[in-house]
Amino acid sequence: MSVPLEVVPLGGVGEFGKNVLWLRSGGSSILLDVGVSFPDETFPGIDRIAPDLSALSDARLDGVFLTHGHEDHVGGLSFLRERFGAAPVWGFPFTLALARRRLEEAGLSAERLEEARGRQPVRAGAFTVTFFRVSHSVPDSAALLVEAGGRRLFHSGDFKLDDDPPDGETTDREGIASASGEGVDLALVDSTNAERPGRSQSERVAGQGLRSAMVTARGRIVVTTFSSHVARLSQASELALASGRRVALLGRSMCTVSEIAERFGRLRVPVGARVAAADLRATSPGRLLCLASGSQGEPTSALYRLALGEHADLELSEGDLVLLSARTIPGHERSVNRMTDHLVRRGARVVRETDPPIHVSGHAHRDEIAEWLKLVRPRAVMPVHGDRRMLAAAGEVAAGAGISPGRVHLLDNGDRLTVEDGTESVTPRAVACGTVFLDERTEPVDPGIVRERRILAEEGVVVVLIRGYDVDVVSRGVAAHAEELAAEVSGAARAVLARASEEERADPEWLRAEITLAGKRACRRALGLRPVIVPVIV
Repeated sequence: MSVPLEVVPLGGVGEFGKNVLWLRSGGSSILLDVGVSFPDETFPGIDRIAPDLSALSDARLDGVFLTHGHEDHVGGLSFLRERFGAAPVWGFPFTLALARRRLEEAGLSAERLEEARGRQPVRAGAFTVTFFRVSHSVPDSAALLVEAGGRRLFHSGDFKLDDDPPDGETTDREGIASASGEGVDLALVDSTNAERPGRSQSERVAGQGLRSAMVTARGRIVVTTFSSHVARLSQASELALASGRRVALLGRSMCTVSEIAERFGRLRVPVGARVAAADLRATSPGRLLCLASGSQGEPTSALYRLALGEHADLELSEGDLVLLSARTIPGHERSVNRMTDHLVRRGARVVRETDPPIHVSGHAHRDEIAEWLKLVRPRAVMPVHGDRRMLAAAGEVAAGAGISPGRVHLLDNGDRLTVEDGTESVTPRAVACGTVFLDERTEPVDPGIVRERRILAEEGVVVVLIRGYDVDVVSRGVAAHAEELAAEVSGAARAVLARASEEERADPEWLRAEITLAGKRACRRALGLRPVIVPVIV
């Protein structure tokens, strides 16, 4: 008798990042990816955003299967291990190397990282998972065939159909088609570029764009992209070496990932062609290429420090060229634009759009998604990875490929898709899920604190000092109407003291709560402001 297969996205549908899929069958469960997302400036003090994994508390987790090494797919592994122990983690070698780095940086054990081989099945509880190579913007990316309880699903992972990538890693069409046989019950398909018509361009096109942009440069060249985009880094390095330039690596993530890439033979920069940090200023600008982290305008990145003139080892000058060879992640546009303005102020020429382009996407466009569906021949489709409009666009592609509209399922995080007996059913909000805010110490930050930080940044803070019946008010960040605000809050606090009984006045917690509420109401009613009210009882 066949057993139902349940698919529950805990992150990564209807949003960018923190991709994690929870699969359950016959009392066994596995995870496909466990990623994080990165906050913009509206999340003060937050370093990463992880998926809420509390639904796994009572589950038997038999394995974690990683499609590739991007942070939005592996960055939550340390968060998972801290809370739910060391279930075995499977992935291709380069993916595991990036996962190991993340675990070691968090001070956690990197044990039970198991190397997968292409087309070779892996058993984990009630599940059998087979890895197939796909082309993407990070080495060793994979699609996954998952079998359990007589059900079969194919997860595309992040992919594109690049027939001639520089690293030679093409999508294993033959293996995928053979494994799919007469078809699978469900296809999970990458929807990131489902709104884009046609096909994605080959990674070699980005190399051509870099060559065209670099050939006329007379000063320093700074190329920024995701540090995990090894093929892009390799192409940029080869072009620099061919023109007599030496190569420098700027930024911790860039140095770490490049070291891993060199260890795997995927990036080759001769020792004599490298520039150490201490020698950057002494190196002729026309002989230097810098590979820098910070393509998304991260305030602590190497490129942002260069933009502000605060980098310890290098200062940009007139005539330098900065190539932004990466797509701006939605939500980071303001940070990237602000960084670009700072770079221009320093005299650098910043290039983002060129023909041929200096960046091409690692995700499939509409025609490639349709071709993927023809390879796996699914009876139902569940789009993943992207905002709701992208999921809907992938659903349109599936319908155009012959999938019945009733069998194209657009889920939200926490919904459950159950596959059984040739049908699928969706249970909305079947599992509690959400987000966990992490600071630089990887410690969870209460959502209420994040809200308070936003209010502090936008509305300011008012401290109410209570000594017996005396009330003093001090405000910060509310320069406009500061005196009027102080009078309103002071009056509200005195009114609370006047109506309080002797027992209530002796209870600091009661006083703080009542004065906070009264102060907020007074500020909102009189001035339309919502500052943070902090009563201090002496």
